[in-house]
Amino acid sequence: MLSISYDVTIPEIETAYKAFWKKYGLAKSGMMSAAYIIGIALFINILVKDSSSLLAWTGLAVASGMLFAMWLRPSRARKKLVAALEQMYEERYSASFGDDKIEIETFVMDEGDEKTDKTEINTATEELFSKENGEMFMLFVNRALIFIFPKRCLTDAQSEDLRKYFEEKGI
Repeated sequence: MLSISYDVTIPEIETAYKAFWKKYGLAKSGMMSAAYIIGIALFINILVKDSSSLLAWTGLAVASGMLFAMWLRPSRARKKLVAALEQMYEERYSASFGDDKIEIETFVMDEGDEKTDKTEINTATEELFSKENGEMFMLFVNRALIFIFPKRCLTDAQSEDLRKYFEEKGI
């Protein structure tokens, strides 16, 4: 059983959030962008024919505003997440990778007291996707959670074992 201990920095969380967004949010965002752009083009076409159409001006303004807001949303969400995390307590983690589950334990220092929280991920029943870049391994769980395993906290052997674990599990 592979066991690792690590911590996570704010820049690593930002990087993982961007990767998560690219994996799960970009396709939907692309389809919605196309729909808004088509709507904008239709309203512009109406305005070319009749520039006094209040309905076309309103539609153009709404579609443009929705498109802008949709493109801005991931950046704003990431900034809010980072701002919230910067005010949190220092956390350390340990993870154990077993045959049928992954256990992640969180250790939080809160005013001198150490609190722990344990998360169990069943590798057979959860929707899992792993991604590796030059700095870290990322585990996306059920399109809702991100777990980060920074390579700076792992030995070369642990990194290789973790890579093999994800490959063997088809994650």
